[in-house]
Amino acid sequence: MRGLVQDLRYAVRALRKSPGFSFAAVATLALGIGANAAIFALVDRVLLRPLPVRHPEEIVLLRSPGPRQGHTWSDDDDTSSFSYPAYRHLRADASVFAGLLGEFPFTANVAARGDTERAAGELVSGSYFDVLGIPPALGRVLTAEDDRAPGAHPVAVLSHGYWTRRFGADPTILNQAIVVNGQPLTIVGVAPWRFSGIQAGRQADLFVPLMMKAQMTPFWNGLDDPKDYWLQIVGRLKPGLTQAAAEREIEPVYRSHLQEVLPRITDWDEVRRREYLNRKILLSPGSHGRAVLQHGVGTPLVSLMAMVGLVLIIACSNLAGLLAARGLARQREYGIRLAIGASRWQLLRQSIVECLLFSFAGGALGLAVASWALHGLLSAFPPEADMRQLAVEIDPRILTFVAAVSLLAGLLFGVGPAYRATRLDPASTLRAQGRGATASREALRLRGGLVTAQIALTLVLLVGAGLFGRSLGNLAGVELGLRPQNVLGFSISPELNGYTAERTAALARALTERISALPGVQSVSAAEIGTFTGSDAGSNVTVEGAPTSEHQRVLRNRIGPEYFATLGIPRREGRDISWQDDADAPKVAVINQTMAKRFFGGRSPLGARFAVGGGADVHPDIEIVGVVANSKSVNVTEREGPFVYLPYLQDRHLGGLTFYVRAANDPALLASAIRSEVRRLDRELPVEDVKTLETQLGESLLTQRLTVLLSAAFGALAALLAAVGIYGVLSFSVAERRQEIGVRIALGADPAAVRRLVLGEVGRFLAIGAAIGLPAAYLLARTIESILFGVKAADPIVFAGGALLMGAVTLFSGYLPARRASRLDALEALRSE
Repeated sequence: MRGLVQDLRYAVRALRKSPGFSFAAVATLALGIGANAAIFALVDRVLLRPLPVRHPEEIVLLRSPGPRQGHTWSDDDDTSSFSYPAYRHLRADASVFAGLLGEFPFTANVAARGDTERAAGELVSGSYFDVLGIPPALGRVLTAEDDRAPGAHPVAVLSHGYWTRRFGADPTILNQAIVVNGQPLTIVGVAPWRFSGIQAGRQADLFVPLMMKAQMTPFWNGLDDPKDYWLQIVGRLKPGLTQAAAEREIEPVYRSHLQEVLPRITDWDEVRRREYLNRKILLSPGSHGRAVLQHGVGTPLVSLMAMVGLVLIIACSNLAGLLAARGLARQREYGIRLAIGASRWQLLRQSIVECLLFSFAGGALGLAVASWALHGLLSAFPPEADMRQLAVEIDPRILTFVAAVSLLAGLLFGVGPAYRATRLDPASTLRAQGRGATASREALRLRGGLVTAQIALTLVLLVGAGLFGRSLGNLAGVELGLRPQNVLGFSISPELNGYTAERTAALARALTERISALPGVQSVSAAEIGTFTGSDAGSNVTVEGAPTSEHQRVLRNRIGPEYFATLGIPRREGRDISWQDDADAPKVAVINQTMAKRFFGGRSPLGARFAVGGGADVHPDIEIVGVVANSKSVNVTEREGPFVYLPYLQDRHLGGLTFYVRAANDPALLASAIRSEVRRLDRELPVEDVKTLETQLGESLLTQRLTVLLSAAFGALAALLAAVGIYGVLSFSVAERRQEIGVRIALGADPAAVRRLVLGEVGRFLAIGAAIGLPAAYLLARTIESILFGVKAADPIVFAGGALLMGAVTLFSGYLPARRASRLDALEALRSE
């Protein structure tokens, strides 16, 4: 132990004597380790960290793919949405589960202590906390008794974060009343601080019994309709039961439910009815919760983790080269210590201690880099984004990761150079001959191999960055079908303040008139679903005269007058929605060109009728009055499909609206005036998400933009590190070959020939690195191809660009040592030996 302490003290003194070397080594490691820690923190929180529940490995998520008829709500794959009667049937008869829970997110206007604010609510079954094994931090959690009869138990459990943020962690909050969406609820408990829901990125503020759905979601109940799919179901398997066995045992139970629902579906042919009855329950691991955020950012995060890992390897390679050079510079010191009795193990131990000192100093500084990088990454997302809701911080898991990476970097890349530096013959070293020259050649070969590896890895990173950049460029060039310039959007939710559909419609008309009168406003309209928000609504449609086989899911939105003019969507045929298309008027709709072509072929759809939904009791009663061009609505990457625009004035459940204002100049200048107009109509009505449509479009592409930015940053950092490594190796090589170069010059070699000699070595590094790096880059491209837009894995432009850029970096790094070699004085070089 005393020896280790002495080695540590000696290492600190030695590093203080060479501050430039120490700074370069620690800074290189800090950048590599910090970048890895930042990305790992996101990967851990999104993909690796299990739910803070009892035995998370027993949790499973339920899905049921296959045909369905009716209304579907989903925030992810709609196969995970079930009707409440299906949940009730499974809960009563499925013996494979130790427990089954249902949950549904809703937006809550919470009035408490004289203030009203928006919050994230969760409707959960009475079994929710019991199945997950979540005890209360204060009071009690919801139980089965709270979830027996609709509207009978107006109670709520607060999340720990919301209790702290909104109520100052007041322990007297129990049994106090709050008003949620116009309904008084009694607070009965607070959840533990580590738990805020079963979906990463969606932090619930309060939990309300599922039987309160009618009160929490005005105008939409859905508890009794077996064709209304909106509930997410999560189960806990009985100990020892596999997922495959559970799926087999649950199949007859689910089939009996489908047989009960099938008589309600009367317009399907026998083939489709058999497909419906053959739907199965599929179980997937739920230890990490509902994987919604993971589907959007999981693959990019894994790709970035792999790329930043390559950056760390390159940084460590540079460190290994620095240590090899330092070992050569200290050969005489090592020779003297060996000559006076020091053992090789003592020298190796001291060298390893120095390496680990570098590594852990770099790791400590890397934590600061990681914290800064995490803050910057998450702050780039809008406040309402799922990624912004992640509670990512430097916790013990991240500290353990950094410590492990630092130890691995120190041992893996430090022991080799340290071992070579201690393999000395003391007598030869002191005479400055013999083994010294051999060691120099070994060090040169080592650093040459490291540089070749750096070139290969850097090429992989440059190609990856190029693929992501090309994908983003393709996204930016997508034809949107609308004009987002000079359009401002904002949202209101009158239903959460107790408005009826009639009052909401009247408010919308009055607000439209007031905003239209503002200076600089060209047009105003509104829609129930905002553009480029990632949200959509859809259902089957029954088109008059169309065969049954053409019944298919069609996306829809409800809009107001001048919607197409405000968003810049060209009208192709017929008329627009008008103020006359209200609740008392005949039902009308405008469709897009894809729907017109798919259902009506070459004939005009004007005057034709259709109905939303299917079944023998559905009769086409909506008249098509117009056709508009195809446009993007959900996101930039959505495929063209049939779309229906209905008047929001004819919606019996009209609740919330997103308004769009087209201005003559900068629309952001209208934000204050618009808020004032809303306050004049209702001072208690919050105005949310005030942003331009261009901003909304940019936010919808934010994940892709950050991926490009980070991959480009990693590629640039790798290229810089590789350039430093190439420069160092060639400078060392020129110094070692000084006499040889002097002889060549004395025999008549001109400067150009000397430069070619040195750059030839660079060419060998580049050729071998490219031979390794290009195939590796192709493997990376195949891995990330699924998240690229309009880019193939073997894109020749990207690969050629990456190779040319790497070649330029390599040649530039080698030119300075080559030029220095060409300017050597032959006599001086010969005398130096």
